Amino acid sequence: MDQKTVKVADLRPGMVIMEITELSFDYATLDPKTVQFLQTNFKGASALVLKDSGRQTVPIGDLRAFDNLNAITDIPASLKLAKVVPGLAQSMERHGFLEFKVSIPADGTGKEERAPAPGPAKVGSAEAKAQHQERVQDAKKLLEKVEEAASSREQSSSLVEEMLDQGRSGEYSTKPAERAVEEIISNGVTGAMKAVAGLRGSDQTYAHCVDMSVIFQEAYADILRRTGKQSNDEVNKFNLIAGFMHDIGKSEVPKDILDSTTRFAPDSEEMLILRNHTTYGAKILEDLGLHKAQINVAHFHHVKRDATLFTSYPDVRYDDVLPLTRLASITDVYQALIGKRKYKRNWVPAKAIEYLLKLKGSEFDERMLDFFIRSVGRYPVGSLLRLSDNSLGFVLRIAPDHEPERPLVAVVENASGELLKAHSIVDLMVESDLSVKEVVDHYEHYNQSEDQAYQIFSSIRIG
Repeated sequence: MDQKTVKVADLRPGMVIMEITELSFDYATLDPKTVQFLQTNFKGASALVLKDSGRQTVPIGDLRAFDNLNAITDIPASLKLAKVVPGLAQSMERHGFLEFKVSIPADGTGKEERAPAPGPAKVGSAEAKAQHQERVQDAKKLLEKVEEAASSREQSSSLVEEMLDQGRSGEYSTKPAERAVEEIISNGVTGAMKAVAGLRGSDQTYAHCVDMSVIFQEAYADILRRTGKQSNDEVNKFNLIAGFMHDIGKSEVPKDILDSTTRFAPDSEEMLILRNHTTYGAKILEDLGLHKAQINVAHFHHVKRDATLFTSYPDVRYDDVLPLTRLASITDVYQALIGKRKYKRNWVPAKAIEYLLKLKGSEFDERMLDFFIRSVGRYPVGSLLRLSDNSLGFVLRIAPDHEPERPLVAVVENASGELLKAHSIVDLMVESDLSVKEVVDHYEHYNQSEDQAYQIFSSIRIG
């Protein structure tokens, strides 16, 4: 028998599945129902599970909730799901099974000649030009939501403050977070809120929780799309709540410490109290009956791959940190960089991305960091860029993965430094003679007021 690796769309009747080598992102954190499904349908198979010490192969019957499943191997040929029959490929795709190692009978059954899949669009190509209008339409939709997103962000920040203030009086509740999340989801403003977060910065606690949650939820939904799955309102709400509540333990921190303009010394009593917010938060969420994965986010979002770092706490094995929390940890640091603090200036998003890339392998899960950066983009939406013709423009749509330096930009200032009232769109996937010259700090460049860059961005209109 011949053996080969195929994508789910290339499964053909007659093939026999030996391994499932690629699964969608939702297998990165198994829930009890999924564990039961796997153990029922893949009896006798083995599971490749990611542990802190590396990948380990265990019997499928030993899978547990919250394991990180990488592959299903040693699938017995006698299993019903091992034999590819008409309709099985569609069922496999629905369940998030994306790539397979298969055997093909010697009689050639299961073989089919297929034209090679088209490659990614090249800069300036007809394919890139054909995709241009879709990119412009996405940009228009985002711009239409910007002002509503800014309003939702302010209201949500107030609800987070209300939630923490209630906690200080001993009245813990998820209701303020749930109200904010319901509004955000119903208005469909998470993408625009993510852009506003980069343009305006945030305070240390309240808007931080809001910005972190929408960036986190958008990244998770994007990962699902990239791995062949679709997010839904239930998943979005789950992740937004996890983000809103991840710092709930700060309600146990005295306000004079939380709102202090001082950067505390590492060995100070104040720093010890601050570092305990994750343990406080886990206990609060457990008492409120939240899901274990949401509790894990609150408890371990400061745990780093290198546990010797002072910024890594509490002291637990990295294996205890769920994939969902590893993504939240990256998001939390990214948002802290682009957010305001009373003792530091905020970074612009593109510079924060550059910083995160330097931490790959030391602080963060490499796979999650790759996912996050592909989701946010090398130049996130709202980044101010100087192009090679010296004009300035804001990113409206991130670049494709294969050409990370070529986003879609709205030009707001010409090469002579004049602000424009009519804004032209430059798609660097189409305009091969233009490129990004440098990232510009929008806070420094547009400094007539704290919100000048946001006001310019929100006034962009494209025909």
